[in-house]
Amino acid sequence: MSTRILHCSTSVENYNICIEQQVAGFSHRGPQPNDLIYLVVKVGKKTLCGARFKLDKLTDLKPWPDGERYKHTLSLKELEYCKPFDISILSQAGGNSWSIKYIQGSKPISDQLASDLLNQEFINNKIDKFIPFELDTPVVPKIEAQALTELADTLIEEPPLTRDSIKIQATIAKIGEGMGFKVWLPRNDRNRIFEVWTPKQGSVLKDLPLNYNLDTLQTVENIDVLWINDRTIVRAFEVEHTTSIYSGILRMADLMALQPNISIKAHIVAPNERREKVMQELSRPVFKHTLAPSCTFISYAAIEELAQQKMLKFIKESILDDLSESALTSKTIGTIV
Repeated sequence: MSTRILHCSTSVENYNICIEQQVAGFSHRGPQPNDLIYLVVKVGKKTLCGARFKLDKLTDLKPWPDGERYKHTLSLKELEYCKPFDISILSQAGGNSWSIKYIQGSKPISDQLASDLLNQEFINNKIDKFIPFELDTPVVPKIEAQALTELADTLIEEPPLTRDSIKIQATIAKIGEGMGFKVWLPRNDRNRIFEVWTPKQGSVLKDLPLNYNLDTLQTVENIDVLWINDRTIVRAFEVEHTTSIYSGILRMADLMALQPNISIKAHIVAPNERREKVMQELSRPVFKHTLAPSCTFISYAAIEELAQQKMLKFIKESILDDLSESALTSKTIGTIV
């Protein structure tokens, strides 16, 4: 087993996707199963680590926008999180050339002192939840080490359950339950969702009853909400609030590509102010004729309005077709009468 650093360069999106999709990509075949990986990204002038994991099995899943760059991809196991810390502490072991010695090419770290420094700093900052970097937040590059720690503490102390995206995720799950469907939620999201919604016994599935191959299951398991009837996905939802819209759409596109003969209705759920961005992404040439016909936009407001209906068990899930908007037809979003 080797210890390595996987550097996402300045791509915060790729960094977040690695954790969301639980997959790591490399340009060469050096990294192997059971290698310990510290995931880092450059934010401003700092190279920050917020997670580590061990590599698991080989996979063909490449969910990043530039996925073709990665010839060697593996799923993750034993994920651990920490408050983001600057890995320049490695200069204590490697001197001024520490970045060349330990980062380039995700090479194995042979210096025990360097491995110990990473391990000790990670343990000192270890937490039980992942802190994603926000793509649109310009303040992080300007703050110093103490301010970075304070920001991380703030993110930890603010209850994740107050985030609109978690509330909407819970609301979608509640609607699906009310309509009589079984609900799937990503395992990493469940504790936060259950703090704002208490499901009925057995309504949230512990395992997916789907006869898909491993790559498809790894994609499906990370979709924000699924409504399932027997062994069929009735509806799939990606909730996009402050994270990259592209990552959610890409998950949906992966699902459609992996199961081209199965018709799945999918929805990107986002605030109204992000509608135009969703439409732009769905209208990309790469998605327009594959994903766009079966994936639509639904606003937070429409979801919240639907949740207010008192007799959900008598409402058909096809009502979502009236509440959603397609990038191909640009019809007006409906309302419930």
